[in-house]
Amino acid sequence: MTDALPPAPIARSSRLRGTRPVPDLDRSRLAVWWYRAVQWFFSTLLAATYGLRATGRENIPESGAVMLVSNHLSHLDVLVLGILLRRPLNYVARSTLFFPPLGTFIRSLGAFPIQRDGIGAQGLKETLKRLRAGGIVTLFPEGTRSEDGELGELKSGIAMLAAKAKVAIVPAAVAGTFEAWPKSRWFPVPHPLHVHFGAAIPREQVAKMGPEPLTALIRDRVLECQRVARQGIARDLDLDRPDIAVGEVGAIE
Repeated sequence: MTDALPPAPIARSSRLRGTRPVPDLDRSRLAVWWYRAVQWFFSTLLAATYGLRATGRENIPESGAVMLVSNHLSHLDVLVLGILLRRPLNYVARSTLFFPPLGTFIRSLGAFPIQRDGIGAQGLKETLKRLRAGGIVTLFPEGTRSEDGELGELKSGIAMLAAKAKVAIVPAAVAGTFEAWPKSRWFPVPHPLHVHFGAAIPREQVAKMGPEPLTALIRDRVLECQRVARQGIARDLDLDRPDIAVGEVGAIE
């Protein structure tokens, strides 16, 4: 089961008194409608085949630049993170994925390339550009998908990027995508999915922290989000132990 997909955005000039605020957009109206169409398709698909829930969506600011920092378990992670949010996401992807037609498709949804061994100068420039446009940029600071379903060490570059960007950081974590489509498997299989968005680390706090303390704080916040997401999976599967819902392929029958 999935939450209802957020309504398509309307122009600011057409807001009526008492209506819910519409998030700022960092791309053209046509690009937003295309994003919404893809969002609707995959939300329907995942609802029918996996079951997707999200908690903590109120922690995503309605407008303004945000770094969304998450664990990375599977190719499904970007879909799971973005499907139930009202604001479109931008996200980094390794440069080897930008071949036709896949490259054209993911670019149309906000992806931009980075080198596998790090974000690089061009990736840093593009990330800052999209943040300055008021967008949300999704980052996976582990640098690669997890081998065992657990959160790995974060790359030190995440703190450098945060220091340059001077924006709020929203931690997040997905659960269930490792069981659905781990690095070791060619194709996905059905499994319940849950994503939790944690409370933002304010830009003022980010600006005051050094690289090591900030990296440690981000990791702690992502771990807490992971705990909440795992508990959501456990509830969906009616399990007593939330830790067995992730971490081992095939642990859930």
